[in-house]
Amino acid sequence: MAAAAGSDASSGAGADPSYWRSLRYFALARLVVAAVLVAWVPVLRGTEGAADAFDARGFLATAVAYLAAAAAFVPLSRPGGRRLQPLAIAQVAVDVLALSLLGHFAGGLRSGLPILLILPNAGAAILLGTRLALFFAAVSTLALLVETGWRRLEGEIGDPATVQAGLVGAALLGTAWTVARLAQRLGAQERLAHRRGEDLRAQLAITQAVIGELPDGVVVLSEDGEPRAINRAAREMLGAGADGAPSAAGLWALRAAIGLPRPGEAPDAAPDRIARGDGVEFAIPPGGAVGARRIRARRLGAAVAGADAVVVMEDLGRIEARAQQLKLASMGRLSASIAHEIRNPLSAIRHANGLLAERLDDASLQRMAQIVEQNCRRIDRIVEDVLSISRRGRAAPEALPAGAFVERTLAEYVAQSGTDAARIACRVAIDDPIWFDAGNLRQVLLNLLANALRHASAAPGAVSIEWDRDAAGRPVLAVADDGPGVPAESQVHLFEPFFTTDPRGTGLGLHLARELCAANGASIRYRPAGGDPPFRSAFLVEPAPLPAHCAP
Repeated sequence: MAAAAGSDASSGAGADPSYWRSLRYFALARLVVAAVLVAWVPVLRGTEGAADAFDARGFLATAVAYLAAAAAFVPLSRPGGRRLQPLAIAQVAVDVLALSLLGHFAGGLRSGLPILLILPNAGAAILLGTRLALFFAAVSTLALLVETGWRRLEGEIGDPATVQAGLVGAALLGTAWTVARLAQRLGAQERLAHRRGEDLRAQLAITQAVIGELPDGVVVLSEDGEPRAINRAAREMLGAGADGAPSAAGLWALRAAIGLPRPGEAPDAAPDRIARGDGVEFAIPPGGAVGARRIRARRLGAAVAGADAVVVMEDLGRIEARAQQLKLASMGRLSASIAHEIRNPLSAIRHANGLLAERLDDASLQRMAQIVEQNCRRIDRIVEDVLSISRRGRAAPEALPAGAFVERTLAEYVAQSGTDAARIACRVAIDDPIWFDAGNLRQVLLNLLANALRHASAAPGAVSIEWDRDAAGRPVLAVADDGPGVPAESQVHLFEPFFTTDPRGTGLGLHLARELCAANGASIRYRPAGGDPPFRSAFLVEPAPLPAHCAP
C-alpha cells in the first residue's frame, strides 16, 4: 500500500491523500475478491471433502451480497466531505463478517477460504492503526474458533482442525501487529520525506531567487553546450533578445571561450579569447566590435565527461565602473581633507592681503591686491563646495511655501553678491508647497542662480525663476537664463564633478545640486532652449510628491 498509518491517534484521519489512495486500492481488491468468490461456487461444489459441507444457497447469497457491498464501497472510497476512519471501519467490519460467513457456508477450514481474512486485517493495520487492527484480528480469530468449535461438537472435524484454527488465528494476530508496526514506520518515513521535500523546495526557491538577483552571470551548460539553467544577469551579458533567451552569438562565444564547443565549432574561434588566472576573458559579440561587452568566464570544478558545466561570468565593464566609483569616493574624501587644511592658511592670506592693501598707495599695487582677494574668494568658494559635498547630512524634507521661500532666498543672494535685482525675474504660478529640506533647497537654488547669472546677459529679467506645472501636470522649479546655452556635446557631462565650461566656475555647483536633489527624492535635469526663446537654457528641479499627510 502507498500510505502508512502514522499512529493510532492520527491514522484514519483522512487528511493525507495517501490514506484515501490506499482505501481506494483496498476497495478495488475487495471487488475483485468478491467477484472471484461468486464465480467459485461451481469449484467448491466439486471440491473433495468439502462438497458435503458446502451450503451452495447460503454461500451464493452471501457472495452476491458481498459483491454488491464491494461495488458500493468503490465510489465511496474517494475524498469528498467524508471521514476516512468511519468508512474504513465499516468496510473492514463488512469484510470480516462476509468472509467469516462464506467460510462457514463453504465448509470451514477445509475450504481454505478463512485465509482470506488476512486481507481485511492487513487493510485495518494500514488504515486504522495497531489497536483497531488487533481488535479486528481478534474478532476474526474468535469467529474462526467459534465456527471450528461448533463443527467439532457436531463431530464433523477432529482435534487437528482445532489446532489449525488456532494457528490461523495466531497468524491473523501476528499479521495485523506486524503490518501495523511496518505501516507506522513507513508513515513516519513518508512524513519525514515529505518534510524534507518541502524544505528542499523552499531551499531551491531561495537559491533560485538569490542566484537570479546576483550581479554575476551563472550558466549551467549541458555536455553538448545547451544551457540548462541561466540567471537574469547571464542573459543580459549574452545578449538576450525580446524573448529573454540568450543570443546565439553570445552562447557561441561562451562555449568557445571555456572550451566546450559544439560540433563544427573550434575552441579558438574567438580571436579575443584571453586566459587570465583561472578564468577566460572574451567579448560579446566576438571580434572586437565597437560596443562589445567584455566578459570574464570561470568554470567551477574540474571538467568531467558527461557532467554539466557550471560557469560564472563577470562583466568587466561593470567591475571597472565600480572600481572607478571607489576611486572617486577615495578622491572625494582626500579632496575634503585637503580643502579643510587649505582653509586656515587661506584665511591668513586674505587677512594679510587686506592689511597690506590698506598701506598701498600705488594703484597698480592696489590692483594686484584686488586680484589676490578675488582669487582667494574663488578658492574659498571651491573649498566651501567641496566641504558641502563631503559633510552633506541626512535630509529632512518639509512642505515649504514656494513663494515666500524663493523670495527670501533671492533677497539673501542679492544682498550678499551685490547682483542687480532687476536681472532676476521671479514668478510663482501655483500655491503647491515644495517638499524639500530647507537648507538643501536654498543651496540648490543659490547654485543654479550663480550659474545662470554667470552666463546670462545684463538685461533686466535675463534670469527667470518659475514655480509652475509642466506639460504632465507635475510641479517644477525652473531656473532659466538668456545665455548661450550648453553645447550638445557637453550636456552629458553637466552634473559630473569638476566639469565646467566657464574658467570662473568650480565645476562643483551642479554636481552638488544633483546630490542634494537625490537626497530629497527629487530630480534635476537640463532643458535646452528648443522653441522657447529668449531663454536658451533652463535647469528643472522636480521635487518629490507631497506625502499624504501634507497634501492640500
